[in-house]
Amino acid sequence: MNWIRDAWYAVARADEISAKPLARTLFGAPMVLFRDSAGAAVVLSEVCPHKSAPLSLGEVVGDHIQCPYHGLMFERSGACVHVPGQQQIPASLRVASWPCAESLGLVWAWPGEPARITDAPPGHARHGAAGWTCLHGTPLIFPAAIERVLDNLVDPAHTSFVHRRTIGGSDAADVPLQVSESADQIVVQRWIDGSEPVPVMRRHGRFEAKVDRWQVYALHLPNLSVVDFGAVPAGTARDEASRDRHYRTYSFAALTPRDAHSTHYFWLVLRNFAPGDAAVSAEMEAAYLATFAEDMELLERIEKIRGVGEAPPETLLAIDGGTVRLRRALAARLAEETQR
Repeated sequence: MNWIRDAWYAVARADEISAKPLARTLFGAPMVLFRDSAGAAVVLSEVCPHKSAPLSLGEVVGDHIQCPYHGLMFERSGACVHVPGQQQIPASLRVASWPCAESLGLVWAWPGEPARITDAPPGHARHGAAGWTCLHGTPLIFPAAIERVLDNLVDPAHTSFVHRRTIGGSDAADVPLQVSESADQIVVQRWIDGSEPVPVMRRHGRFEAKVDRWQVYALHLPNLSVVDFGAVPAGTARDEASRDRHYRTYSFAALTPRDAHSTHYFWLVLRNFAPGDAAVSAEMEAAYLATFAEDMELLERIEKIRGVGEAPPETLLAIDGGTVRLRRALAARLAEETQR
């Protein structure tokens, strides 16, 4: 796949991985995920180099994974460390290994060159902070290429139409978007002043009148979206302290290519209301899944048109400032990586 690889990509929710091997397709390749005897996550190519047996059908023995076909064992580096009945182990008996680490309740892996790792996986100051509750959502597979899902995540303009029944509000449709860009981030945002609170805010924000609400879509290149979404009573100060006192959520979407036409979508939501309330978390998860379903239905149809079938060239509009900057930035980063 022609995609940026020198970056941290979420590959599983932390509680998905155990000593039982987990098969997962990543970047179009079959991979196996498991935890070693110390509980550390391991990510390896799933295909045994002996006779192509899937290692996910094998067992974890101590720190190693054992092939289910002939008992070969592989360590976290990908090297084969044991061949039953044979002392000499050919150097070719190894599988690809991706460095991995944990943050935000997710396991992240680095599918590119390990020598190019310069930082830790993404985190957030409010994750685990007092007064904030985290909902770790059910991982999803979007039926569209990662590029199209990323486009959707820098496009607040679609919420008024695609998400009428969930997070959308018609009074935002004509509010202009502000787009800014830095080295590794694209931000698309707007404030909708004096508006009616959307259904989810009305439910949990206890607003008694109109609100000033915001949408801040921050795309951290190449694959992490953080949406700061909330409201304050109309006319209230907009500083950080005020925004934290009223309805506020941070929605994270960590995207990883599954293959050319589908994308792993790992998500979590930080909220500053109903702390620790499991019923509210369940209600929010249902609402978010309903919102995602609206996106998935549309993106799947677009994928069939643009990703598989014949389609005319796109005509971009003023509302596509985030899309234009995103595509340009991704193309530049990919070009830089491939020229190294």
